[in-house]
Amino acid sequence: MTRFLLLFVLAVLTFPALAQEEPSLVTPIAEDTSVYTWVDHMPVFDKCDPMEANAYTCSIKELTMFLFSNIRYPQELMARNEGGITQVGIVIDKKGRIKKATIEASSGYKALDQEALRVVRSMPVWKPGIEGSQAVNVAMSIPVNFKPELYRRE
Repeated sequence: MTRFLLLFVLAVLTFPALAQEEPSLVTPIAEDTSVYTWVDHMPVFDKCDPMEANAYTCSIKELTMFLFSNIRYPQELMARNEGGITQVGIVIDKKGRIKKATIEASSGYKALDQEALRVVRSMPVWKPGIEGSQAVNVAMSIPVNFKPELYRRE
């Protein structure tokens, strides 16, 4: 009986060790969260072709048109003819989405800075930056120029 009890205890103690999960043969690849500031092909606005020689010019033109069409100039600042430039730092992820938008330099007016963030965050998906043959996260800076005379609709 003592022998049986000893075998039973030994079996109970070793069973959990034997039942442990086998290590996976597939090691999950950690997502690359690196953020680049310069890559082979910088992100471009959706309507532009990143492989074209004029990709940068096209992006600036499309971005400017987007900002101008979507900014809602704060009326109290417009009435006082107040303006400035808000520098918005963004990260465009591997899928071309705006992942992060922060104020790098203020215009001096909280309302203009908030409007710059709002409109930048509402941008459509970009074509992502490419390093080698891989899409990568890219940090960029966008100046949002608030000039009341450009936004008056009189």
